[in-house]
Amino acid sequence: MRCASLDSLLAGASVALSCALTSCSTGTDAQPSITPSEPTTMGGAAGVSPTGGVSTIAGSATVVPNGAGGSLTPEGGTTSAGATSAGATASGAGGIEGVAGGAGSGSAGMAADGTCGQGAILCEDFEQYVDGSTPGGNWTATQRGNGKIVVDATRASSGKQSLHVTGRMNADRANISLPIHTDSQTAYVRFMLYTASYPASAGVHTRLMRIGTTQAASGTADTAYSLSSYNGTAIEKVNSIYLRDTGTKLNDPSTLNRWRCWEFSIDKSGGIGKVKVELLVDGRALPLKEAGSSSHGMTSPSWDPIPFEQFMLGLDGFQADEQPADFWIDDLSVTPQHEGCQATL
Repeated sequence: MRCASLDSLLAGASVALSCALTSCSTGTDAQPSITPSEPTTMGGAAGVSPTGGVSTIAGSATVVPNGAGGSLTPEGGTTSAGATSAGATASGAGGIEGVAGGAGSGSAGMAADGTCGQGAILCEDFEQYVDGSTPGGNWTATQRGNGKIVVDATRASSGKQSLHVTGRMNADRANISLPIHTDSQTAYVRFMLYTASYPASAGVHTRLMRIGTTQAASGTADTAYSLSSYNGTAIEKVNSIYLRDTGTKLNDPSTLNRWRCWEFSIDKSGGIGKVKVELLVDGRALPLKEAGSSSHGMTSPSWDPIPFEQFMLGLDGFQADEQPADFWIDDLSVTPQHEGCQATL
């Protein structure tokens, strides 16, 4: 009896050792413990890494220009070839959908909740800059006269900060621009706009945003597409032709003193003469009609493709207007597909 008892004990110990080695258990499935290593961000400013890839750190997304290599991140998901997949974190908090580096992205940003969308070309919420400063990182600021374009903590659509633009047309200028890189034939621009005052009187031509070649700021024909104000609100092929809604202006009473979601899109997939554009406010498409003529310096009536190489925004115009500019921009994104306003409203 004593020997039988010892044999039984030895057999039990053998089973226990076998289970320990193979992570088996009785009645439940044991989960292996994973302790991911901390990710690193090398160089770059404002969360942009020159080595590529996308990292997800402490609930924010970092968009990187060149889309290199992948690694496990503590906040969930893996990075691979410039894109991030969602996942659960080691601490139990959910991961977020990252912003793909793709062929290259301009800035870091918004994305504590993934609102920039997959494969973002540009993603910016102005949270990573010092209050009262001009945005840094890849942004380049141009200011003239009393024009100012600074990060501001007094008002935000999300988070704690936005971009505040002030000045008078045409004496002042206040713009920021940055290089972008994409092979996409489509660009969907989305941003939140809070307007206290905007110089959009009849006959005053302003350009709020531009997307185009590295010469977009020059205003030369065929260098950019622009979101413009000129006897209405328009998408302009700069100094060539534009499509306009005369019933919507950036200083409409219904637009003032509230956040509104603006979107415009450029689709170059049709080729020469067949570029398609669209303009929306709070998800509503505006009725655009063709405008522009040679008497207004419009040199080409054809909607032709222009490369997406630079993005620019701010106070930019060509006639004097006593109505000052005083507006805020937040939650800016440029994506190859339509993301909509749902995440920002």
